[in-house]
Amino acid sequence: MGSHAVWIIGGALLTYGLFHCWYVGFGKRVSPELRDRMRLAMEKVGLPEFQRRNILQFLERDDGKDFVMVNLLELKQPRAESRKKLTAYSKIFLGSLLRRAGHPVAMATAASGKIESVNVAPERDWGVAFLVRYRSRTDFAEVMLETLGSEHHGLKLDALARTIAFPAAPWSLAGGPRILVPLLIALLATIALYINAV
Repeated sequence: MGSHAVWIIGGALLTYGLFHCWYVGFGKRVSPELRDRMRLAMEKVGLPEFQRRNILQFLERDDGKDFVMVNLLELKQPRAESRKKLTAYSKIFLGSLLRRAGHPVAMATAASGKIESVNVAPERDWGVAFLVRYRSRTDFAEVMLETLGSEHHGLKLDALARTIAFPAAPWSLAGGPRILVPLLIALLATIALYINAV
C-alpha cells in the first residue's frame, strides 16, 4: 500500500473519529451543579411545579444517551404572523442546538383535524408535529438555560396557542447522520484512493 493510500485511509478514520466524538459524545451525565442551575432558572421564570418536577426527574435519570423531544404545536391566529415569530425563535434555538450536535429529525404539518381521539377534548387539534434530536440530557439542560426567559423564547410563547413537548428514548432513525456520515466519508475515501491509483 502506497503512502498516499495510507494518508487517505488514515484521514478518513480520523475524520470519522472526530465526527463520532462530536455527534455521539462521551456519555457525560448531568452534574448536580447543572441540575441546581436548572432548578433555579425554572423557578426564576415561574415554570409550573409539575413541569419543573418532570424536567428535574428527567435530568436525574440521565443515562448519558441521546433522545428526541416530541413537540406538538398549534399556532395562534393569524398564523402567518405567528409563523414568522416561530421562525425567528427557531433560528436562534437551532443554532444553539446544532453546536451541540442536536438537530431536527422530522417535521410535519397536519393535513386535517385529528381522526382518532381517546379522552382528549374534541376542540384540541394540533397543527404541527416536530421531532428534535438532542445528543444528551446535559446538552438539553444547557440549551434550556440559554432559552428560558430569553427574548427569543418570548417569540415562541407569543406564536403558540398551545403546545406539548415530551422526551422519548430509546429511539431510532433509519439513515440518520450516524449512518450517512460514515458512508459519505467511506465514499470520498474510495474516490480518493481510485484517483490516486490511476
